[in-house]
Amino acid sequence: MSEIALDLVPEPEPDHNEWLLGLRASVATDIADDRHSDVVFSTLTGALNDRIRGAVSIIVTVGDRDTTNVRSSTAPSPINRLVHGKRRRNWFGSWASAMTRQADVVVSELSASSLYRDHHATFIEHRALASRSIPLFGRHNLIVGVLVVYLSEQRILDPHELDIFEEVASLAGLAIRHDQARQELLDRIRHDPLTGLENRDGLEDHLRAALNAATPQGASVGLLFVDIDDLTLVNDSLGHTIGDLVIATTAERISHQIMRSDTVVRFGGDEFIVVLDRINGVEDARAVAERIREAIRQPLEVAGTTLTTTVSIGISIGQSVTPPLQLIDEGHAAVVRAKQNGRGSTAEHDRGLDTGAGDRLLREHKLREGLENGEFVIFWQPKVALDSGTVVGAEALVRWNNPELGLIGPDRFIATAERAGMIDELSDWILFQAIREAHELTTSVGQFSAAVNLSATQMSRPNMVSTIIDALETHHLEPHRLIIELTESVLADRAVIDRLHELSDAGVTVAIDDFGTGYSSLAYVQQLPVGIVKVDKAFLDGLTADGDGAPVLRAAVAMAHALGMTTTVEGVETKDQLAGLRALNVDWAQGYLFAEPGPEANLIELMTGDARW
Repeated sequence: MSEIALDLVPEPEPDHNEWLLGLRASVATDIADDRHSDVVFSTLTGALNDRIRGAVSIIVTVGDRDTTNVRSSTAPSPINRLVHGKRRRNWFGSWASAMTRQADVVVSELSASSLYRDHHATFIEHRALASRSIPLFGRHNLIVGVLVVYLSEQRILDPHELDIFEEVASLAGLAIRHDQARQELLDRIRHDPLTGLENRDGLEDHLRAALNAATPQGASVGLLFVDIDDLTLVNDSLGHTIGDLVIATTAERISHQIMRSDTVVRFGGDEFIVVLDRINGVEDARAVAERIREAIRQPLEVAGTTLTTTVSIGISIGQSVTPPLQLIDEGHAAVVRAKQNGRGSTAEHDRGLDTGAGDRLLREHKLREGLENGEFVIFWQPKVALDSGTVVGAEALVRWNNPELGLIGPDRFIATAERAGMIDELSDWILFQAIREAHELTTSVGQFSAAVNLSATQMSRPNMVSTIIDALETHHLEPHRLIIELTESVLADRAVIDRLHELSDAGVTVAIDDFGTGYSSLAYVQQLPVGIVKVDKAFLDGLTADGDGAPVLRAAVAMAHALGMTTTVEGVETKDQLAGLRALNVDWAQGYLFAEPGPEANLIELMTGDARW
């Protein structure tokens, strides 16, 4: 029998398959342990060096703007520099062709290949004479990078080497897909689905990075705390779908007013925080805040209705030594003060009186000293009845007339009073002083109603009703001449509601201040002893002299009247607004058109004069 010659493919080395299994196990363990993908890539390029004769290798991924990033390499640094950081228009070589063609590309003689035409000298100098490149696929089967091996001889990979090369490419793709899956999960966790912005989870990291890059005497970090005004009234009047549209539009408009290096996150339901990186100081922050406020004020057309949204903005400034959470707290304190100044306002955190424990203690001491020394005064802002055009009452507002600092508004001391445990004492002083002056005013001008703001803390006190009645009796003011103004948040407490009924039974009028900024609706307020609904000035935006252009205001006034309540609108500044309010049959109004807040004597002069509007 003649012999049969067989042309057999060489058997793999005895340890070849075992080695591949070991590599897979090692990479799988690294991935399961959530090791950084660069660690995996280093293992893989090292494996190619060890198992492929005369080889060096590079793993390249593609980032923003199609820019290459050498993630791991055993190639000489001049070759790495040629590959790294290349925009698509400058791509070259087998690795570029592999990604473009989405297929393996073999170059057996690099010096003769047009793919390397402009770089032959560098590759030949460093003994990179042949190459093979294979694209790396990420999630959704999209190309995200390439594995390339350079050989020191003009040849192609043998079958065993090709087996290793393809296995390494497969494992590199697995590591990339794991990274992408983890990043997508983090994105879902850290991003708000409505606006697409990051949420507050990553805010501290952004602030810490920005603050670390700042310097004590150089660039600062600005934080803008942006709060949409009166979103709840939009939700109650027009529905949450429209409210969501307002939130999404606000997010988009804020994003268009900041630099690429800045960050905007959705901090809460109607709150955003903007981190301004490397600004020169508070003036830069003010400029950005103004751009944001103006952009958001632009009318929004929704289902045939024109809405005008405003935001209140608090500004805080930090340097490298500022803790991130402190910067957030200061921004929040500033936006609270901005809202106290009126919707659509901007306020800066006053670190001059409120930085550090020592400064706070000093301010608290001054505040207590001022209360004991009679430094606080009542300023009155008149309320005008629109049917007659005359002043019929006023709202009591507190000011601190400090001998050193001058006249100080409540936005600069109320938070300190709360922190120092003096808020009840201060609030009681305001109540008693306002009632005392109200009696004097009724003696001087006749018919007059005094409005006093009470906080949730005050109304939570069991003796609050008796305190108010005692003050009325002490200063001989008839109960119907007192209006107690409360924000909607107070209505969440059942005990508070019971006290409101007691006050109403005693003849005191209850008003809901800034209606729509809380959570309640007029249907709910109807069940309470509320006689007056105060609507914030933000709803005046767009109001024309004939009563058009302010649909939310029109709806709120109509609903309040249907429920038998008196309506008051704050922040009236122009005659056209006044005419528009009259066209809507608003009962009372207050604002700078009539008079700024002032002492009792100013109010008496105004009411005894011939002022008519």
